[in-house]
Amino acid sequence: MAKKGLVRLESGEVRRDPEAGRELVRTEPLALMPQQADALATLRTAIDTGKPPVVLLFGVTGSGKTEVYLQAIAHAMTKGKGAIVLVPEIALTPQTVDRFRARFGDTIAVLHSHLSDGERHDEWHRVHSGRARIVVGARSALFAPVADLGLIVVDEEHEPTYKQEEAPRYHARDAAVMRGRLEGCAVVLGSATPSLESWQNAKSGKYAMVRMPHRVDHRDMPLMRIVDLRAEASREGRANIFSRELVQALHDRLARGEQSILFLNRRGFASSLVCPTCGFVVRCEHCSVAMVFHKQMDRLVCHLCGATRGVPAACPAPECGDPAIRHSGVGTERIEEILHKLFPKARVARMDSDTMTRKDDYRRVLGEFRTGRLDILLGTQMIAKGLDFPNVTLVGVVQADHALHLSDFRAGERTFQLLTQVAGRAGRGDVSGEVLVQTRTPFHPSIQAARRLDAEAFYDQELEFRRATGYPPFSHFIACTVRAPDDAVAARTTAALAAQIKARLGALAVVGDPAPATIARIRGQYRHQVMIRAARMKPVLGPLRELWLTFPWPRDTAGVLDIDAVSLL
Repeated sequence: MAKKGLVRLESGEVRRDPEAGRELVRTEPLALMPQQADALATLRTAIDTGKPPVVLLFGVTGSGKTEVYLQAIAHAMTKGKGAIVLVPEIALTPQTVDRFRARFGDTIAVLHSHLSDGERHDEWHRVHSGRARIVVGARSALFAPVADLGLIVVDEEHEPTYKQEEAPRYHARDAAVMRGRLEGCAVVLGSATPSLESWQNAKSGKYAMVRMPHRVDHRDMPLMRIVDLRAEASREGRANIFSRELVQALHDRLARGEQSILFLNRRGFASSLVCPTCGFVVRCEHCSVAMVFHKQMDRLVCHLCGATRGVPAACPAPECGDPAIRHSGVGTERIEEILHKLFPKARVARMDSDTMTRKDDYRRVLGEFRTGRLDILLGTQMIAKGLDFPNVTLVGVVQADHALHLSDFRAGERTFQLLTQVAGRAGRGDVSGEVLVQTRTPFHPSIQAARRLDAEAFYDQELEFRRATGYPPFSHFIACTVRAPDDAVAARTTAALAAQIKARLGALAVVGDPAPATIARIRGQYRHQVMIRAARMKPVLGPLRELWLTFPWPRDTAGVLDIDAVSLL
C-alpha cells in the first residue's frame, strides 16, 4: 500500500512516560527565611567553586530543606549543569517528583525499581541524551549518566536503605560523596537526624555543616508525649494495643476534621502463632524466625524468604495438639482492623509492602490523604519520613520498642532517628501538632532525647559511647558472614576463617570471635559471622581480599565480606 502511495509510513519515538497524564501547576521559587538563604548561599558557592565539596544540611523537620534543594538545582542549571536527587524510599518518590516537576517541568527523569523495563529504558536514554538534566530516584539513580553534574542531593542521608545488602554492596551516600569528588561537583547531605558518621565528619571539619534549626515561618515543633504502656496495663488491668490517651487523641482529631498518622514498623496481623499450653511457636522451615500471620491471606508468611503455609487448627507439636493455639504480637493489619472497630466511620488506609503492590499505589494513597479523602494513615517506615501533609496534627507511635533492643550497636541511634522523623509529620500546617509515643521503656535515652527533640545532646552522648567502645564512626566495621546448608560446616569454616583473619591483620584491627548470626538461618542457609573493627580501612583491605580469594572454601559454602556494614542481623 505504501508503494502504491495509499499510505505514508513514518517512524517516531513513543515515550513510555511514568508521569504520563499528570498535570501539575507550575510553581515559582518561594521567599526564603534567613536560615534557608544562608544554606542556599553555601550551596551556590559549592556549585560554583567546588568548596566546600560536601555540605551536611542539618535542618529540623519542616524547616524547608526541599526548597533549598530546588533553588540550588536551579542555580546549577543556570551554569549549564545537571543534578541528581536521591530519596531513601520509593514512597517518597511521587511527592518529590511532583515538587520537582512543578518547578522544572519535563527536564526531570525518574529512576527507581517500580518502573517497568520500558519506562526505565526510556528515562535512562532521556538522561543520556541530555533531554533530562535532573534525575530523581532511589539509590541506583546515583549512577544515572548525567553530564556536567553540578549537584548531588542525598535527602534523609541517615537512612539505612541507602546501603545495598546484595552484591555489589555499596552505600549510596558514600558513593555520592565519591562521585562528587571524581566529577568535581557539590554534594549536599540533608537530614533532621544525621547519621553519626556524617555528624562526626562535620564536627571534625571533613564536611561543612549548615544548620536550619527552625520550621518554616517559625511554626512550632510538635509536642511529644510518652505513654508508659506498663502503667497503662496496671491501670486498665490488661495490656491494650491502644492506650486510652491515643484513642482519645484520635477521637478528637476526627471530631475536628483533622488527620492522623499511626506508625508501627511491623506488617501482618500477628507477629507469631503460639501455643499457650506447651509454648510451641510456628517457625519457618527454612529460616530461624517465627512465621507471621496475615489474616487477609489466611496464611502464615516468613518475612525473610517469603515461604507460606496454612494456619494450623491445633498446635503442631506432636506431644501437644492443643486447639487453643493463638496469635501473639501485633502488626499493621491488626491495627487497621482495630481502627475500623473503634472508629467505624473513619476513612483509614494502610501503607506497607503488603498493600503497596502496584507502582501507582503510593501516589494514589498519598494523593487521597493529601486531598482529605482519608482521615487516618497507618503504615510502616515508608510513612515515617519526608512526607508533608499540613492537616496532620497527630502522630501516634503504636510500639516504640520494636527495634530498640536488637543486638545492634546502632539500635539506639535508629530508634531516635525514627521517632524524630515520624514526629516531624505532625503540625506542618497552621495547627500545632502532637505526638504520642507508646513504649514499655519510657526512660531509655533514645526515647527521652526524641521527646525533647534534642539531637545534639543525643549525638554527644552516643558519640562518647562509640568512642569508648571503638565502634563507628571511630572505626570501620566489617562483617564477615559464612553461609552453608550444614550448621556444623558453617561453624567450622567460620572458626578457621577467623583464625586466619587474626593472623593476617594482627594489630591492624580488632577481630571478634566467630559466632552464629543473630538470624542464624535464612533460606535454608546457616549463617555464622566474624566482626572486624579497624581504625583505617586501607591497610586491612588488601590482606582481606587476598584471604578471601585463597581461602579453601568447602563445597556449597559461601562467604560474604560486607565493608562498613549497616545491618548486623
